[in-house]
Amino acid sequence: MKQEFFIRKANAGDLPGCAKIMVDAFKGRESWTKKRARARLEEKIREAPQLCFCLWLEGNIIGLMFCEQFDYVKGRYLWVAEFAIAPGEQGKGFGKQALGFIEKFAKENGFDVLYLAANIKEKAFKIYEKMGFKKTNWFFMEKEL
Repeated sequence: MKQEFFIRKANAGDLPGCAKIMVDAFKGRESWTKKRARARLEEKIREAPQLCFCLWLEGNIIGLMFCEQFDYVKGRYLWVAEFAIAPGEQGKGFGKQALGFIEKFAKENGFDVLYLAANIKEKAFKIYEKMGFKKTNWFFMEKEL
């Protein structure tokens, strides 16, 4: 039996589930707490609710894509700022479907570039490359204060 999978715009009621997925999906790699994850997602949904999406499977949130837009060298960019799939659903093609969805959304809404940040050591990095994303010469640097 085929499972019902769909993507829809996120709303405030989705934030607890999305925050939990962020904490679980990045456990051991990024130090998200539920409180910080929820605050981050609240900020994104407040700034641009039309760019925030949840992935659903059989009535449960299994992932999220919260995006930002900005203008830069190549035109209008859509940055997938927060992207996570629940650990138990990773490796099943939902991330690929989500990226296909957001690429179509970006094209239909006049964006010129789809942009995301990825950890080169993660399995998903190779998937992003297979889907046409290219490494740039720029990378994030940080300094804790």
